[in-house]
Amino acid sequence: MSAPGPTPDLPYGVSRSTASGWVAWIVLAAVLLVLLGSVHVLTGLVALLRPQILETTRSALLLPVDLSVLAWLHIALGAIAVTVGLNLLRGRRWARRTAIVLACVAILVNFAFTAIYPIWAVVAIAFAAIVMYAVTAHGSEMAGAYSGP
Repeated sequence: MSAPGPTPDLPYGVSRSTASGWVAWIVLAAVLLVLLGSVHVLTGLVALLRPQILETTRSALLLPVDLSVLAWLHIALGAIAVTVGLNLLRGRRWARRTAIVLACVAILVNFAFTAIYPIWAVVAIAFAAIVMYAVTAHGSEMAGAYSGP
């Protein structure tokens, strides 16, 4: 007797799915979080290892803090963003909540970095806004994609 396999249109181990086409927004948000997190980690490493690349006067910064503090903030934020993005793909509820908070924090951090690299900061703020929209509007549908019996 053969073991029952998955249905042709569902992943292995999933017997039913309540997901709609809007799940693509969550996939986009997760991919953006992983990309943003990776860039944040790289930016933080550049700020630590080669600070002359990003160096500017303190008066030009929006927040008058040391560049190494912003570098460590970027590294921590980036590592968390990559972890949350990967778990958002799995439909974890805590990842949805954390993604919203993380997107808000990313907007603030990138706003603080606008004097150093304005174009990337604006792009990152826009990506974080897309992540916030996707997770708040369609976040629960990703969990429905992995519904079991």
